Amino acid sequence: MKRIILIVLSCLMLTGCEAFTFSVDELLSAPSISDDQAALKQALYDNVGHSVTLAYPQSGEYRSAFVIADLDGDDNDEALVFYTSSSATASGTGENVRVAVFDKDESGDWHAMYEVAGGGSSVDTVIVTDYGDVTDIVIGYGTSVHDESTVSIYRYENGILRSTYDGWYTTMISADIDLCGTDEIVLFKKSGTVVSVGVIKSSDGLSYVTSERTLTSSVSAISNYTSGLLYGETGALFIDVTDEDGYLLTEVVYLEGDTLTCLSSVDSELLWVTERTGGYLSMDYDNDGIVEIPTLGLFSGYSAGSGAEYMVNWLSYSQDENAFTTESSAYYSLSDSYIFKLPSRWTNFVSVIRDSDTGEITFVEYDRTADSLSDMTKLLSIISVSSRNAQTYLDDGYTLVTESGSISYLYKKLADDDEPLLLTPDEISDNLYITE
Repeated sequence: MKRIILIVLSCLMLTGCEAFTFSVDELLSAPSISDDQAALKQALYDNVGHSVTLAYPQSGEYRSAFVIADLDGDDNDEALVFYTSSSATASGTGENVRVAVFDKDESGDWHAMYEVAGGGSSVDTVIVTDYGDVTDIVIGYGTSVHDESTVSIYRYENGILRSTYDGWYTTMISADIDLCGTDEIVLFKKSGTVVSVGVIKSSDGLSYVTSERTLTSSVSAISNYTSGLLYGETGALFIDVTDEDGYLLTEVVYLEGDTLTCLSSVDSELLWVTERTGGYLSMDYDNDGIVEIPTLGLFSGYSAGSGAEYMVNWLSYSQDENAFTTESSAYYSLSDSYIFKLPSRWTNFVSVIRDSDTGEITFVEYDRTADSLSDMTKLLSIISVSSRNAQTYLDDGYTLVTESGSISYLYKKLADDDEPLLLTPDEISDNLYITE
């Protein structure tokens, strides 16, 4: 695996004779400078002069104007540098960003090797791929067109930075959709309410296979995306989209050979069954490798509307039935970032009461003959609190389940030990999942 080093250029104290210009992004960068950074800065001066403004990627893993990597497989590092001229930055003319390649000589000095004009006036994101003997540099560029960026994939060979693919996108990510061990480049393209998903795949690092599919749904916004197992050994990309009515739907795309397939294009019911209100995103919440899709149902004793408590039913895809089936049900606290999976013996027998002041959830044995939920037999309560306040609850009979950051998750047993629906400490711990 090649060594890839992300170099973050720091904010420098310059003498008055230097005209190197800093943007706001540069002023927010790290406050230290390495020898390589200083040497590259000087090499950039020597090549193009002092009146330049560094261009920082706005998203993604790489946020530096300097990226150092072995770009040509010679076991020595090269450097990519993104910049614009200071005069263009000051005048707002929108001159395209420049991409320069620097290489070291035998004495360790950096020298300019090649330079190209990028496909936009800013750098949106940078993805460095590693195929073992070959490295690709994927650069997304910001443009003046709303919701449209351009992308180029470069290969650095024989001292030349050559573009091997050019296109456009609204959002670009890298993800190992087919679980082959190497990330694919995924391009989301949004035009009005129509969204297409394109995949650029290289199996050998030498050639590309591209496939694109238009999603079934009418999309107002792309809300989330995550990759994982769809079923068996089949990987997929799960895309949560918001439709024009404000509801979330989940589109699922996966590769069959070199062809990108959209699950809902085979059967539209596989899309509509995932409809739910906002905030409930697809995820592998239980870390079993399979991505689950949340849908909502009411806990017993509630009707839809203000104050209702919703049960989350997690759907997973069954290839045999060609349908989404309920894998499990849970209470999901969006505000407190936890999921409590309901054990099977609680199905249809348990409801919840939520304390609106503290967020504490109390599970009760549902009794149709009771006058209200508060009159039903209480089983246990779960609450999340600041860890600095946890001792107060521990002194009051609560038990710590787990901690995440500065938040403690605790429970309190409220029923007698002989209550059949009461859970054991292990059951509580095994069924509580933290989402952040």
